[in-house]
Amino acid sequence: AGPNRLFLAGTIHLLRASDFPLPASFESAYAQSTQLVFETDIDSTRQTAFQNQLIAAVSLPPERQISDFFSPQTLRKLETYLHSRQLTLKQFSHFKPSMLSMTLTLLELSKLGIGSDGVDQYYYERARLDHKPTLALESVQQQIEFLASMGEGQEDQMIEQTLEDIKTLPVEFPLMIQSWRDGDSKQLETLFIEPMKSEFNAVYQQLLVERNQNWLPQINALLQTPDTEMVLVGCAHLIGEDG
Repeated sequence: AGPNRLFLAGTIHLLRASDFPLPASFESAYAQSTQLVFETDIDSTRQTAFQNQLIAAVSLPPERQISDFFSPQTLRKLETYLHSRQLTLKQFSHFKPSMLSMTLTLLELSKLGIGSDGVDQYYYERARLDHKPTLALESVQQQIEFLASMGEGQEDQMIEQTLEDIKTLPVEFPLMIQSWRDGDSKQLETLFIEPMKSEFNAVYQQLLVERNQNWLPQINALLQTPDTEMVLVGCAHLIGEDG
């Protein structure tokens, strides 16, 4: 590619306030970049239109209820868990299990002080302030379709897995952030990639492998331009044999 170059930065989408400032290598890459590339158009995801489209996509048709997807055993576990959090299944009855899985995980993370602003949002705001152009690897529509179809056909297993994962979040999430900071890709693979591959291969293929394959031609095309891009994608996209 001659003198053309880009920075490929593995990010964490959600962080605690104490995780700032970010590693110096990120600051250095940002300073040298003329353009930033994100997984999706962050500004669009904040618009009401996106929220409405997402809600429509993750809602069930009127004749279905979320409980239809679960075995009696999973349903009991789920109701026990929700009760412990002062929630009821009725609050989620018209949503797809993918939405329930995401919501439960985000609620647990927020209890740990882990909020919505991670590395991607931080640099998106910086790019706007510094008037650096931004690009997206995926359309907002692709993001919505992906979130709505996550774990389709394996809903029971997905919720079982979510309830298991939630138990280890208080220990594993801070460890994941530390491993990311240290650039310890082996540890990240152990924490994140291996469990997903073995326990939930369909989501692994959909969440990481397929999207990586869609992004590679775009990243290669960016290397053909004289601009220096900083490409920010979740760190799980850069590790393991499919990274």
